[in-house]
Amino acid sequence: MKAALKFLLAMLIGIELAFFRSIYLNSAVILLSLLYLFWKKMAFKRLLWLFIVGMIPFIGSWFMYYSMTADHSQSFAWIMASRVYSYIYLGGIIVFSQSTTDLMRSFEQDLHMNPTFVYGILGALNFMPKMIQQIKIIKASAKMRGVRLTIFSPQLYVKAIYNSFVWSDNLSQAMYAHGFIEGQKRSHYQKHPLKIKEIVLFFLILVLGLLLALIK
Repeated sequence: MKAALKFLLAMLIGIELAFFRSIYLNSAVILLSLLYLFWKKMAFKRLLWLFIVGMIPFIGSWFMYYSMTADHSQSFAWIMASRVYSYIYLGGIIVFSQSTTDLMRSFEQDLHMNPTFVYGILGALNFMPKMIQQIKIIKASAKMRGVRLTIFSPQLYVKAIYNSFVWSDNLSQAMYAHGFIEGQKRSHYQKHPLKIKEIVLFFLILVLGLLLALIK
């Protein structure tokens, strides 16, 4: 399934999880998400890390909803707590089963999103490692002058924003150098048009989710 369709599917399933209180839907989402991540050969350490990260909110949600209900319903507590892992593993599919570049390119080709927006986002994301490195340099330079900059120091952000303005100009020049013209139709080196079976699978999973949500 294309990255953009996968993203939309995860978003819509997330909305289903929010509006339907169903332990069957939650369990199915967790199981199928795990199977998909295993199929994508996601590292076991990452899966374990997702499980550990969700443990505290899972336990906290269970005890909170169990104590909040008048009849201390365990079934309601399990439904609300299992949602935690449903959302975590859904997010894991989006984050770990595809690259950001593939996702943004799919948005442009499959959903016809504005190319200027898509390539601007890609450019900004590709600058993130450089921005992190620049912040470290700014902190080190300030420390050599006896000034300690923290995340609450305005000077840190002023200098980082100034550098970002310089980089944004470099980014726009690089985009034009690679043949990008705003408002003009772009050609693509690789085209992967949507297939009928992908669209059918998309709606089939949505309908299956609704049927599971309606099971009492």
